[in-house]
Amino acid sequence: MKIIFLDFDGVMDTAYYDDVLFDKGLPACDEFGPIFDPECVRNLAEIIDKTSADIVVTSTWKDYMTYEDFLDMWKTRGLPGFVTDVTPTVSRKRGDEIDAWVSDCVADCQYVIIDDLDGSNFNEHQLSRLLVVNPYNGLDDVTAERAIALLNQE
Repeated sequence: MKIIFLDFDGVMDTAYYDDVLFDKGLPACDEFGPIFDPECVRNLAEIIDKTSADIVVTSTWKDYMTYEDFLDMWKTRGLPGFVTDVTPTVSRKRGDEIDAWVSDCVADCQYVIIDDLDGSNFNEHQLSRLLVVNPYNGLDDVTAERAIALLNQE
């Protein structure tokens, strides 16, 4: 099983795209929250197309949205892939939440973590699977290629 542990703010919702929307006088949010940067969505689609990975939400959006809300957002926005789950809220440290999810997973998991938080928010054994993005641009094509390589490793 291949998993993308995905953050939203700074990864899918970028400062760059917020500026673009503002400059065009367009709304930056919809009923679900901030609108994702189309370039980041394309890069996520590329990862999924080349790896068949599913998504597990690590974003703090899980604190005010249910799993069903994420499924609805994915469908309404026409986002790529499938949100299979959200990490449990067991710690203030995102790495602990990922470990809790992985330990409960019944399948062998090959995963990447895509986030704008630095390594101090994750556990040491996760750092080789952590891809930290610049929150201004979010999930770029270089990060997507690195994610594909990690997920397709034997």
